[in-house]
Amino acid sequence: MIATSPEYQAAIVGSPRRVEILAIVDLSDPDLVWGPVLSSGLAPWSKPDELHNKEFETPPRLATLEWGRWLLDGSFDGFPADYSEVNGVGVATEAVSGSSGAFSQPVFIRQELEHVHVLQMLSIFFSSDPLDGVPEDFVVEVLAGEQVYLSKEYTGSTATEISITGFTVYDPTAIRLTVTKTTLPYRRVRVMEILPGLYERWPSRMFATFSCVQQGEFSCLSLPYGSVTMAIDNKSRRFEPRRKDGIFQSIEERQAIDVYIGVRLASGSYEHVRLGLFYMAGDGWKTGDNSLTMQWYLVDIIGVLTDRSFLWLAEEDLPTTLGGWLEAIVLQLGENFRYRYSADPDYIDKPVTAKKQEDVVGKKCGDLIRWVCQASGTWPRADAETGKLCAEPLWNQGNQITLANLVKYPTMGANRSLAALIFTLSDGTELVISGNSTSSEDTVRIVNPFLHTAEQARAAARLILAQYGGNVLETTGRGDPSSEIGDVDTIQLDESNATTARRKSQTIQFQGGVMQNCPSTLLQADGSYLWENFEVIRESGSWRAPPGVRQLRLVLGQGGQGGGHGEDGYVREGWDTVEAGYGDPGQDGQGGKIWYGVIDCNEEQEFVVHLGAGGAAAAVKGVPGAKGEHTTFGAYSSANGQVYEQGYTDIANGQVFARPGVEAPLPGTGDGGKGGRGGDPGAGIIYEVYDKETGQVVGTRFEVTEEPGPGHKGVDGATGFVMVTWEKVEEGIK
Repeated sequence: MIATSPEYQAAIVGSPRRVEILAIVDLSDPDLVWGPVLSSGLAPWSKPDELHNKEFETPPRLATLEWGRWLLDGSFDGFPADYSEVNGVGVATEAVSGSSGAFSQPVFIRQELEHVHVLQMLSIFFSSDPLDGVPEDFVVEVLAGEQVYLSKEYTGSTATEISITGFTVYDPTAIRLTVTKTTLPYRRVRVMEILPGLYERWPSRMFATFSCVQQGEFSCLSLPYGSVTMAIDNKSRRFEPRRKDGIFQSIEERQAIDVYIGVRLASGSYEHVRLGLFYMAGDGWKTGDNSLTMQWYLVDIIGVLTDRSFLWLAEEDLPTTLGGWLEAIVLQLGENFRYRYSADPDYIDKPVTAKKQEDVVGKKCGDLIRWVCQASGTWPRADAETGKLCAEPLWNQGNQITLANLVKYPTMGANRSLAALIFTLSDGTELVISGNSTSSEDTVRIVNPFLHTAEQARAAARLILAQYGGNVLETTGRGDPSSEIGDVDTIQLDESNATTARRKSQTIQFQGGVMQNCPSTLLQADGSYLWENFEVIRESGSWRAPPGVRQLRLVLGQGGQGGGHGEDGYVREGWDTVEAGYGDPGQDGQGGKIWYGVIDCNEEQEFVVHLGAGGAAAAVKGVPGAKGEHTTFGAYSSANGQVYEQGYTDIANGQVFARPGVEAPLPGTGDGGKGGRGGDPGAGIIYEVYDKETGQVVGTRFEVTEEPGPGHKGVDGATGFVMVTWEKVEEGIK
């Protein structure tokens, strides 16, 4: 799940709530290469690379030799000895304007460009600090070679940014800004950004409709991808296919739109969560309503790569690691995509090899992504926070979903079953591995050029078969963009019980300007082909390993923390009225620490088990409840674990433990207790006090007519637990 603040977590489930769309649109050429910055002379602290980093913050105030910029009142900081330590300064000319703001000789800043096919819009951003001034009289030119194809003159300007449209220049090589006068005397020209193409922030009011579908497939047998469909206001006809002088020709595949969902917090500000980076998908546009709206169809980086053929130079060696293959795959989109991938640090250097070039060259990039992840024990997704192609193992945390945030009760159905997996190894050997149901009619054949041995095939089979059997949950909620595909979500069913499932798909959609009726699919596979047998120990004593078992997977849970004590209600005299209210609730108790790991053991080895007692609820206000005792299993202890803020869900069998703030914790779960309810409000009256002799009002008197209620004690935490699981052993999977 995407990390968010406690304020966001309260606002996203609140009622009412305010949610907005924000899209940052970048219609620059995806193959654009930035050349050097030429000028009539730059200040030594200038940073030319910042002219295209798309950061628009006001630059820091640093002391220079310009007029009024070396004050000893703390307004300006001094430059450090090393200019590289200062960021956000953009570029500035060495020359300083005169007393009228005019330069003795015009100054220029020129940004060189390469590999831009067509340019129909550009923007230049100056400093937004009023003490810096801005260019007043200047010319903006677009060049192809040394030929000027666009020249736009400005006089008397006070704008901190300019945008130029309504032109078309093919194969431009430079954008040049020439300034003759600034708005303030004795000033350098400061430029923060020079952007060729369209770069804008589209707020909610731009959108007529919006829908984002995110999908994942953990078995790597298929490769679904995320998509966005949106219709935007086009009344200005900027995106008019019939207008050759508009910016429509600039639209091409691989251009990116960065999508965020913002939630208004109690403070009135918005906290934005990134849904992802989505790209123009071929001919994914259409217009209707006499072009009053323009509809776009966008896909994430996996969608852009899926059907693209993989090319490779014959004289070069093929990659040999997971990270190497991911880089080679994203490079199929162009050099600017070289680093748009990531992998778990423990897996990025894992060996992944193909024996022959013909096994991979010419194949679809989507198939290669599936195969390398299958061979490395990872699964692929488009990471929402970075937009990169990401490969990583499954995780076991997610959000809590309450019934209050669902439109209707979840529905549950049977997950698919599988009769067998048939692997064809790279040497042509065929390996058959039984599935989860012999009665199933489905059999899957896997030909993966990165699987060379039976051991590698069996490792892949574990992850594949873990996605079969069990149940599928369908939920329809109000939507929470902080949930990610792959999250293990906890769905609370009542005050004591919950179920869990892994998020496989979700839709974030706006209807009538409101985010609502957002469906999700969650997979509750039984995991029987990872660890079939398990036992939850809920009483202290001893436990003996089964015959023939030499390896155990342990999950140890500390006793849960008790809930805090609620504050008393209150009643008091306000400015001219009586103020009364409920007391604040007590702090919810945390779930106990969780430690898990795989240990070796002897057959029928006996272990001493001690379950930690749950922590007592706080007896007084202002202090948290007591923490629970630690649980031990032989030499292993929950003290070496960690607290999971949303509770711990076991990936092997879907058991849920150590949830925070549970109203009625059950023994042997490690759940934290709910904080106590705040006291009821009191009541009072304000009387006017009169002078007995004059009868005039001389003051007021406050009288309590109903005492406020006391805060309530919280709930004790639950005792700890031990869960022991051991592997299913059968022919074909060992």
